Amino acid sequence: MGSVDLRPDQASEGGGLVDDFDGIISDMRFIMTDYSGRMSESVPVCQVTFDVDGEESIQLYSVGGNGDFVPNETGRGLDALKSKTTLTKTCKYIKFVDSIKEAGFPLNKIDATDITSLIGVDGHWLRKAVEYKGLKKEGDRDNTVLLCTKVNKLPWENNTKTAKGKAKDEQVDEGLAKSVVEIIQGVIIENDGTVAKKNLLSAMFKSQDVSALDDKKGALKMATDDTFLKSRDEWSYKDGVLKME
Repeated sequence: MGSVDLRPDQASEGGGLVDDFDGIISDMRFIMTDYSGRMSESVPVCQVTFDVDGEESIQLYSVGGNGDFVPNETGRGLDALKSKTTLTKTCKYIKFVDSIKEAGFPLNKIDATDITSLIGVDGHWLRKAVEYKGLKKEGDRDNTVLLCTKVNKLPWENNTKTAKGKAKDEQVDEGLAKSVVEIIQGVIIENDGTVAKKNLLSAMFKSQDVSALDDKKGALKMATDDTFLKSRDEWSYKDGVLKME
């Protein structure tokens, strides 16, 4: 299976809701869902988690039929099941990412096969009505997609995060960092001293040591943070690959 290009400029032509708020994208991953039985079979979607004043809100964005794509092993990208390796411009995920780009996120910062770069976008989000084939309309309510109308802060500008309305310094938890470093070292050793970041994340998701941590989410976030990975002396990190001599 090949990787699917997730950038909006590469998309091809084709066929209790939260609304009007400021929030931060705290997580993004691809999953399979049947929209709670509203579709006859599960399809791939991008699950986006927003931090809204310390509370989580999860939204789903369509990417295409289940015959074309499936989430890859990390959940941060898609694998192609057939020859099609781009998403259509009409799918909700592309509308979502394109709105972030139009609001000021640099296109060259959007990775072609991994959505991690968009995690941390602080913006204003507003619903717009769209036509969406395949998902039944609920009564008289239009199908809508939550889009970005303004980028307040880009991920690399976001030195603070909001929690229940109070900004606090996002400092590294040294205890957690020590645990994460030990787990990462173990993964690298198990892979003969070299491991690609995407394979590291897959191993972290499956790790019982990570599951046993009090802050599993923080550990996984740390392992996806290039700044953290590059800052450690325990390994070298270059071109998406970690190495231990």
